[in-house]
This record gives sequence, C-alpha cells and structure tokens, in this order.
Amino acid sequence: MTNVYQGREQTEAKHFILRRYLQTLAFKTLHGGWATLAYIDGFSGPWKSQALDHSDTSFMIAVEVLKDAQAKVRQAGKRPRIKCFFAEEDRDAFTQLQAAVAPHHDPANGFFIETFNGKFENAVGQIQKTMANSFALTFIDPTGWTGYEFDKIKPIFEHAPGEVLLNFMFDFVNRFSASSDLATLASFDGILGANWQERLDRSLPREVALMSLFTEQFWKAGKFEYVLNTPIEKISDRTHFHIVYGTRSAEGLAAYRDVEYAALKSHGMRRAAAREEIRESKTGQAGLFGAAEMASMAEISMEAQITSIRNKAKDWLREQLPTCPKPFSEIWPPMLDKFMLRKTDAKQVCVELGKAAEIKETWRLNRSKRRTPDDTDRIEPI
Repeated sequence: MTNVYQGREQTEAKHFILRRYLQTLAFKTLHGGWATLAYIDGFSGPWKSQALDHSDTSFMIAVEVLKDAQAKVRQAGKRPRIKCFFAEEDRDAFTQLQAAVAPHHDPANGFFIETFNGKFENAVGQIQKTMANSFALTFIDPTGWTGYEFDKIKPIFEHAPGEVLLNFMFDFVNRFSASSDLATLASFDGILGANWQERLDRSLPREVALMSLFTEQFWKAGKFEYVLNTPIEKISDRTHFHIVYGTRSAEGLAAYRDVEYAALKSHGMRRAAAREEIRESKTGQAGLFGAAEMASMAEISMEAQITSIRNKAKDWLREQLPTCPKPFSEIWPPMLDKFMLRKTDAKQVCVELGKAAEIKETWRLNRSKRRTPDDTDRIEPI
C-alpha cells in the first residue's frame, strides 16, 4: 500500500483514474493532431495531502502527467501546448496550491498554468478563454455537493471537444438529502434538478435513484453522448463516491472503460489487503489468509463479476440481432455504454456467440487467423 494513501484507499482509486485517463487522453489528443490540451481543475485544494511535494493531489498529478506527455510528444517532432487552470476558493489552500505549481509555469516551452482564488462557478469566463481552441478535460472534485451548479458551469461542460470527470460525493449527498431542513434540501437543486424530491424514483434502491437523477442532469448540462459512473467503495464496502465521466467520443468511452477496469481491480485488491491488515492489528492474530492472499482472492472475485456482466451483455446482443447485420463498430459502443465492460470484453462476447453458432464468425472468413472481430467485421445472426 502506498504510504501517503494509508487509510485513504478511496482517494488513491480516484487519483488512479485521473492519472491513467489523463495519460491516455494526453497521448491520444496530442499525437492525434490537437496542438493544445487544456486541463481544468475545479476544486484543486490541496486537501489532506500527506506528501511534502503534494504528489498525492490532483493538481500535481496533472502537472506531472502533462509535462511527461508533452516531452514525449516533442520527441516526435511536434510542439504541443499545455494549458492548466487550477481553481481554489479557500485562501490558505490556494496559497499552497500557487506555491506548488508556480515553478512549473513555463510559457517559453508551451506549458501554461493559471490559478484562480475564488468559487469555481465564478471562474467560468476565464476558463472558457483557457479552453479556447483546445481539447479540454475538466476535473471537478468538490468536498461536498455545492459550488458546481450545472446551470452556472454549463459552458464548461458544453465545450467541444471536451470531456468531464466529476467526483459525485454520494455518501454526503445520501445523508444530507434525507434531511428535513428545507434549505439543505434546496441546496441539491443545482445538481439534481428542480423538484428532485418528486422526481426521485422511490421504487429503486436509493443509491440507484440518486445516481439516476444526477447522471440525467450531468448529461443534459454537457449534451454528452455517453455518461458513465464508477462507484468507489470504502474499506467498509459502503460506496463513498462515484466518479462520473462524460464524453462525446466512442474512443473516449473505450479508453475510460479500460482505466475503470484497472482502477477497480487495483482498488479491490488494496481494500481486501487493508481489511486483513486492520483485522490482524486489532486481534493480534494472523488469519487463515494473509493480506496478499486476500488481495488475490479479490482479483478472482472481480473476474467472476466481469464474466457475469458479459453474460448479461450476451443477452443484450441477442436482442439486437433482429436489427443486424451491423459492423462491430456499431455494436461495441452501446454495449460499453450499458455495461461495465471493456472493448476487449465486447469482442469476447461476440466470439462466444460465434462459437455457439448464434452469429456468424465473420472475422474468420477468407482463412483469416484473427480470433476476434475488428470494427469493420459484420455482426449478423446465422
């Protein structure tokens, strides 16, 4: 376990997703023809940072990843520009933030950093200037549920091309949205929409119902093609927050699902190991399985869950067959949108249906040795 994240495993999972996805996005956009990448951090902090160099904060993770990506793309002869915008309302935290990032502001080499001391909602105009003529990723990581009302920050969400990662603090929202205080209940209107209490589907589990309202408002604010949410649990197996991702790109969808899988696998293993370490420290007795063995068992459990989800995706694809043939490029995006699967899982679903003689193995025609379909292969029933 990384020492700076001791007892903060959920924060480590969040930063894992941010780091991996930003790395993927930076290389894809900068190699793919975009000259400028903008990164917007709406609630920068630092909060509860345990590292002297703030390497366990979102803003320093972003600076590190983006500087590395810029340097590597330059080796290919390109001159990419990186623009970072960090907003923080708390004055003391902002002072630390400014001191940490100032040495990395390097306009001569195309690396720009702008800081803002104030409410994220009040920085929209400046952020739009930063995002102009760039591909943008916005990361919103509040300590609660206020400060990012969708009607106020809608221009940031609507920037195209652009994507959003948002930490929805479900645990706090779940507790305080059950309040009887009218002012507290009204404070959720900005992210759950007007009359949200009447619109909340009480026939569903509360977490599902709340996430449904939130993702609907998130989707409307950005007019996204795909909105995904990744639950991150505490050691106690209770959901702490959801990472919500919005994109208009099928390739972005595929990239995020890859990162999500790696993050949940790693987080599950860390949680299992941490639980065993806590148990041993409390009882003073070693368990039947050590921390490493518990982590391995968690990995096996996740693979079993993926297999179960793939089986559900098979049923979904069976329902689509009457509208086929379609190229695989029209099959995997809606599958990944609906199910927590990677593109490689979507291929495996097709392979298994092919072996069961439910669809044609078109990827093996003309003596092809390919074992899985690619985007141009037609998916059609026998």
